[in-house]
Amino acid sequence: MKISLIKFTSYSSTIYDIAFKPDGTELIAAADNKVLVYDASDGTLLKSLRGHKDYVYAVSYSYTGELFASGSADKSIIIWSSTHEGTLKYSHNESIQCIAFNPCSNTLLTCSVTDFGLWQQTDKNVSKLKVSSRCCTCAWSLMGDIFALGMYDGTVSLRTGTDGELLNTITRPGGEPVWALTFCMPKVDNNQFPRGKINYTPIYYPGEMLVVTDWARTISFYDLEGQSVPPNEKPIEYDAFSVAYMSNGNFLIIGGMNKQIMLYTREGTCLGCVAMMDSWVTVVRVRPKTNSIVVGCADGGVACYQLMFSTVHGLHKDRYAYRMNMTDVIVQHLGKQICVRINCGDLVKKVAVYNQRLAIQLSDRVNIYSQISGDKDNEPLEYRLIERISQAFDCSLLVVCAHHLILCQEKRLQCYDHKGLRQKEWVMESLIRYIKVIGGPPGREAILLGLRNGLICKIFVDNPFPVIIHHLNHAVRCLDISQEKKKLATVDETGVCTTVSLRTKEVLSAEPNSSSVAYNTENENLLCYSGSNILTVKASDFTPNSQKMQGFVVGFSGKKIFSLHLYQMTTIEVPLTNHLYQYLEKHMYKEAYEIATLGVTESDWGILANNALENLDLQIARKSFAKIKDCRSLMLLYEIEDMLQKGHPKPLVLGTILAHQCRFREAANMYQENGFEMNALDMFSELRMFDEAQEYMLKASIDTQKAILRKKAEWAQLSNNQSVAAQMLVDSGDFDKAIQVMIANDWLDMIIQTLRKVDKSDTELLRTIGYYLIKKQEFVVASNIFQSINDVRSLLNMHIAARQWDDAFAICQSNPQYTDIVYLPYARWLAEEGRFDDAQEAYKKSGNISEAFSVLNSLAYNAVQEKRFMDASYYHWKLAMIYLVKSQTSPKFVKKFLECQNDSDIYYAYDIIYKSTTEPFTNVRKDNLFNILRYLILNLEDTPNISRVTILFAFSELCKEFKAFKTARIALDQLTQLNYPIHIESQIHFSLIDIRASPFTDNEDLLPLCFKCGLHNPLLGKKNCAQCNTEFVYSFYSFEILPLVEVKIDDSISDTEAIDLISKEAGDNRVNISSIIHGQEKNKEIILTREHLLQLDKTNCFIQKWSEPFQYRYFVNVLEEINISLCDNCFKFFLLDDYEEAILQFGYCPYCRKKNLIIQDTSDL
Repeated sequence: MKISLIKFTSYSSTIYDIAFKPDGTELIAAADNKVLVYDASDGTLLKSLRGHKDYVYAVSYSYTGELFASGSADKSIIIWSSTHEGTLKYSHNESIQCIAFNPCSNTLLTCSVTDFGLWQQTDKNVSKLKVSSRCCTCAWSLMGDIFALGMYDGTVSLRTGTDGELLNTITRPGGEPVWALTFCMPKVDNNQFPRGKINYTPIYYPGEMLVVTDWARTISFYDLEGQSVPPNEKPIEYDAFSVAYMSNGNFLIIGGMNKQIMLYTREGTCLGCVAMMDSWVTVVRVRPKTNSIVVGCADGGVACYQLMFSTVHGLHKDRYAYRMNMTDVIVQHLGKQICVRINCGDLVKKVAVYNQRLAIQLSDRVNIYSQISGDKDNEPLEYRLIERISQAFDCSLLVVCAHHLILCQEKRLQCYDHKGLRQKEWVMESLIRYIKVIGGPPGREAILLGLRNGLICKIFVDNPFPVIIHHLNHAVRCLDISQEKKKLATVDETGVCTTVSLRTKEVLSAEPNSSSVAYNTENENLLCYSGSNILTVKASDFTPNSQKMQGFVVGFSGKKIFSLHLYQMTTIEVPLTNHLYQYLEKHMYKEAYEIATLGVTESDWGILANNALENLDLQIARKSFAKIKDCRSLMLLYEIEDMLQKGHPKPLVLGTILAHQCRFREAANMYQENGFEMNALDMFSELRMFDEAQEYMLKASIDTQKAILRKKAEWAQLSNNQSVAAQMLVDSGDFDKAIQVMIANDWLDMIIQTLRKVDKSDTELLRTIGYYLIKKQEFVVASNIFQSINDVRSLLNMHIAARQWDDAFAICQSNPQYTDIVYLPYARWLAEEGRFDDAQEAYKKSGNISEAFSVLNSLAYNAVQEKRFMDASYYHWKLAMIYLVKSQTSPKFVKKFLECQNDSDIYYAYDIIYKSTTEPFTNVRKDNLFNILRYLILNLEDTPNISRVTILFAFSELCKEFKAFKTARIALDQLTQLNYPIHIESQIHFSLIDIRASPFTDNEDLLPLCFKCGLHNPLLGKKNCAQCNTEFVYSFYSFEILPLVEVKIDDSISDTEAIDLISKEAGDNRVNISSIIHGQEKNKEIILTREHLLQLDKTNCFIQKWSEPFQYRYFVNVLEEINISLCDNCFKFFLLDDYEEAILQFGYCPYCRKKNLIIQDTSDL
């Protein structure tokens, strides 16, 4: 600790009190009957204020500095302005003893012998309260809400700051006067370090405290409630007159009868004497915001002492230990930025650190600590006390080793073990100025010494003889040794930094204006030194780099420099890029790598790696690329090693490296200059740098230039630049790929332009172009192409795609072998156009019957699903005809024929009913609807999409209308057995109720008549006659029962002979067919002989000429007055009038849709 003195102008009388202006510029002192005003900076007496008639005992400044007050033995208080003019005066009953302004307001506390008062600037009256004892001292708490009064009877009174109400009373043992007290601010630790497990000192109170000194020679500590707090009490050896805290409450200053200014810690631990005065110290005050102490003495002396706390610290590699608040030690791991705080509870004199060891010298002992944690990641730094040497050593320097403690006092070095036993002693020639442990085995460490006479010595802990390693002309100020102990750096008294080779004793460099030096602990050739606020870093013998820095360097580890400025250790990261480049310029790659490992940017690693690679230092290059995890470059290294092992020329290897580094022009020049042009071409092609490739290959052959164009086209395709790719392919003559690109992008115009350049012998390419033109409907150009290459099949396919059937069939006339190719698509087209008959013929000609059948089946199914029942009937009839043809060779299709035939009949009849029930109007007569509904009920089976509910409901309604009530009731009963929709439920129920009121009879005129047996059948009977089982024949227009009776011919008569016999004129012997029918038994078939056939009237005889496996069927009209017609295609019967009406309306048979019908009578048979 350093102390500087400023003497103030002395006065002849005792200085009773001192107060500073809050900004620290002025100081007022109470002396005699005056108030003295001093300049606080130099101690000049500015003014002597008069106003009191007796001794002035107390002075105090307000917190704003606008007012100050003085109290005198004349019982008066004077309030002074900042211009030193009295503004107010009031009195007490007795002599004033002490005064104090509130730290947060302009409230003034004034204390006399018998009372105290509170003056406020806004209140004219001063409230006063009596006390039981003499007031000796007073003080305010930091917030101004409490003040304390120290009494002559040994008590301390705690009162409220607003009205002086008593809060608590502290009674000191012994009853000695309390002559000085003060409040201490809460403990503020700006460095929040984790505490280790070695803190054995008491835990002191961290909050605001009241510190009391009495003439029982004790210091006592209390909280704001008057309760004693640690450390409770501490003895002192004198009577205290004044106390004050400084440095934010970290230190306590006490003055008293011992004529000394004593320095204590916050908790009362004595740190020593600041100054010795000539008389009693009556008052001690601290200048605001400084470490300056002003004291007033009984002899009238006033002095100011500036305290400067010296730095006590130690550094070894990345561990730094320093003293804090005189009694604590902070140990920092500078690399990991972790710390630990060690509370020693005593004055710390010296600190030394070495590896895991820490030595702290206190006033009467030396504590040795060992680090127990902090080396691993995320681990706290902790130290444990392992030894305590209970001796008070007097030394100027202290260092610690693994097992020893080294003390330095002037020329003498003493070595102690950790038990406190002296082991060795060295006496040097001159005063020791610098000492440093440079490492070694435990118990055999080496220590460097720098002496005043310029000698630099090395001693070993286990060796009594020092070794001189260098000699300077001036005293040593600082020194350090390199990592491998090959170089020594020193700074002498003249500020010259000298580096020396310890092997050759050669001076390597000398730099002026230096104050400290440090070698890098991780690199042999890296050195830093500082001086004149400049930090310089030097690598080997290269030009050093400098930067501004306050303080002086004390350590250098990796890329971090540790600098001490005043009391603060800072870590500075220095850039090492310039030093790296210095080594690279000299191709010193090993040294450059060592610099890089200390910490450089990723880009610097890349530069080092690429430089080493260019110079084929593959080991350094591999390590460098691995550092930045450049897998691509590492793969290149393996490739380079393989090339070198195979004996590839060096220019080829260097060209590969340059290409990898994206220095493509340099790589191309390298290839060209050494005859590796194809390598340059491959490089540019892979990089798609075709313009550069053409520039370098102007003298290349035509084939090489075309190869460049092809590769450029490939790149253009990959980059989705298709037009450029196509043009490049055309220019290179690769028409196949060019046309593929054009077709893929649908560029018709470009294809037609390119077509002119295509060789006519390239038939495949021309055929590909022709197919594309067909898709684009450019049939003329496509036709020319196919004709030019004589491709008849492709030409036919074009006409088929264009639906140019005439042209296609014209080609087939001259090339009949292609007929099958045309007819199948022609048949499909006909089916699409609805020309199914023509389509069937075309399918037959193409030989693809199965596809015709499949198409027809789909048409039938779709028609049913779409409720186009007339079309469904037609398609099922067509299917039935196909099955009929197939049944000629396979009897299993007979059943299919009958099913399709029946479905066709049902859909034909149901179409009329469906339209009449769904459409708003119908032109079908009700009697026809009645007949159709009856037909459906009798013949309907499980035909898809036919509503039996609709049929029965409609039939029941017509039955009621035609008075067929019995049949209506039967139909309704059948209807109730079905799942009918909910919307007709009420209608059905109504019909059921209504029909019960009708007679259970049918209109006899409606009953169907069997024309064979002559009997009537019920309306809802069977398909055949209930009596003779004769099949009813219906007109497929009105669905009336026709007067037709099926007859059989004798087995001896063939169908051809029968037709001939019927066709002959009967003459006058014409037989009456009714007599033949009624003359035979009713249940037997009617068999006609040749005589019967000759006598038949051909106009009343009808033949259904079914093909095999079915036989011809013969029907005769038993009522000749009724004209009947038979369709010779579908073999359906019609009343002649109905048939003529249908043909006139539709132009074809209403059932099979055969056109160009000629209505024939039987005379044509």
